[in-house]
Amino acid sequence: MRDLNATLDQSTVEHLQCKLPLLGATLTSTDKADLRRYLSFYKLPQPNNSLALYAGRITVGENHIVTMTWQPTNSIGTAIVVHGYMDHIGLFNHLIQDLLKRQFTVVCFDLPGHGLSTGKPGYILDYADYVSVLESVVNISREKFPGPLHGVGQSMGGAILLKHCIEHHANNNSDYPFVSLNLFAPLLQPRGWNINRWLHLLTKSFIEDRPRVFRHSSWDEEFLFFLRYCDPLQAKLMPLAWVGALKKWIKEFKQFKGSNLAINLIQGDADKTLDWETNLGIFKQKFSALNVHIIKDGNHHLVNEVESMRAEIFSALRF
Repeated sequence: MRDLNATLDQSTVEHLQCKLPLLGATLTSTDKADLRRYLSFYKLPQPNNSLALYAGRITVGENHIVTMTWQPTNSIGTAIVVHGYMDHIGLFNHLIQDLLKRQFTVVCFDLPGHGLSTGKPGYILDYADYVSVLESVVNISREKFPGPLHGVGQSMGGAILLKHCIEHHANNNSDYPFVSLNLFAPLLQPRGWNINRWLHLLTKSFIEDRPRVFRHSSWDEEFLFFLRYCDPLQAKLMPLAWVGALKKWIKEFKQFKGSNLAINLIQGDADKTLDWETNLGIFKQKFSALNVHIIKDGNHHLVNEVESMRAEIFSALRF
């Protein structure tokens, strides 16, 4: 249960954004007071004798990307977690805990304009920028953490992992880093996409942002309340440029010729954020070895569904 009266003050947030060390040649752990407050606020694992925590920043282009890695003593591999649009590391406590129970090292990072990373909140022109960040995280993970590597993505995080896969496939790159991909409700066409696409065309010339709508993306009412009213890292505006980036992604994916890469897709059948049935048909056309697990009554934000659903959701992971 979350303490909905708990707070994370702005000075702590700013200190973490500016003062976390750069991840250099030597990977050092940290147990600073501000970091402990952050971990406690978001119910994230605290380091202990059998669990190391490495927190720091990497530089990708003009942005500082905050990364956090939990490494158990006897790690069997590394899972890189990619969050969704307007999400951040702090919202993935349930998934992180599940992966740690499996003895994975867990690497999380905040995308540009999300969480503690720098950048205009939610602003993106092309998913290629997100893929560049993922590639940097992959390179550091291969160097510093035990293999093999596994990719896990929620919503837009799933789209980023897919775009990363497509780019490697297009370049005939035999050095593809992931031995498995697990995608929770991967983003392709959202529900009502045709209407939203035309609204974007009509308004993009004179409106840069619009007020963010907090959708009913989970049946966990406590999570939704926390997201809307208690989380200091939530953006209140949505840049319309993001819609343009989504258009590019949908077009690119539909032009992709396909692959026999085995992908595990976990989808709720009560998802009102995505046109998930249409998307699922497209995913099946593109990936001949696709494995699909449908969560009955599952909403969109599967990693933050109600506790009664979580056991089935996380047991559907395949490594």
